[in-house]
Amino acid sequence: MENKNRYAVIILLAFVFVFISVIPAFASGETIPEYTADNGNMAVLDDSAGLLSEGEKERLLENMKIVTEYGHAAFVTIRKNDYSAEKYAKSRYFTLFGEQSGTLFLIDMDNRMIQFYSDGKFAGIINNTRSNEIADNIYKYATEEKYFECANQAFNQILILLKGGKISTPMRHVTNVLMAACLGLLLNFLLVLLNRMRKVSIKEINKKQVIEGGGLSERTDFIKKVNSKMISQKKKRHSDSSSGGGSGGGGGGGGGGSSGGHSF
Repeated sequence: MENKNRYAVIILLAFVFVFISVIPAFASGETIPEYTADNGNMAVLDDSAGLLSEGEKERLLENMKIVTEYGHAAFVTIRKNDYSAEKYAKSRYFTLFGEQSGTLFLIDMDNRMIQFYSDGKFAGIINNTRSNEIADNIYKYATEEKYFECANQAFNQILILLKGGKISTPMRHVTNVLMAACLGLLLNFLLVLLNRMRKVSIKEINKKQVIEGGGLSERTDFIKKVNSKMISQKKKRHSDSSSGGGSGGGGGGGGGGSSGGHSF
């Protein structure tokens, strides 16, 4: 009898323990902080990957509320993603806001990507170039697992652009400097190479032919033939291009959203 009571108590305690542990997990999975401004714009924070503490969520949501003065704002994190970060961000945006103006910032832990997607008026301000520039500026926070700083800086820089300001782009400046240095080295190499080729060709000229003019008429005839052929080809290309007409660059079409991201 005592053994049966003991087993009953053990089973009851185990059930209570499991029940208590499940309730918080269920609650955290269902709770998505949201804010709706007076103008109808929304701020949505869905931290499914559990990257932020409750305090960080509250602080980030306060920052996102300012974005609602211009349009919708969403911050989303995921652990598992069967698609690309760009495709998921676009799909999730339309699920939340449809084609209304706004922006979504995603931290994709599966693909190790931070990703932006914007639509409506936001797409013209936070375009592909600007999205990539912001991602370049903040991806290091995600690399260092500072996810709150990453998201907070994302919306800070979005606000700067929405207010008509400009964001700093140190990575682009570094890239431009490196490209300019490489181009300078390449030009110097080509100049040295051409100079050496010129010196070699001068040395290889037969001095007797230069003095006596040997072979000069043959070279002159050859040059005349080449020039006449080039002029003929040029006239032919000109007539072809004139008859072809201007076939402008492809049809118009709707605008669409903008996106940009960076791996971490």
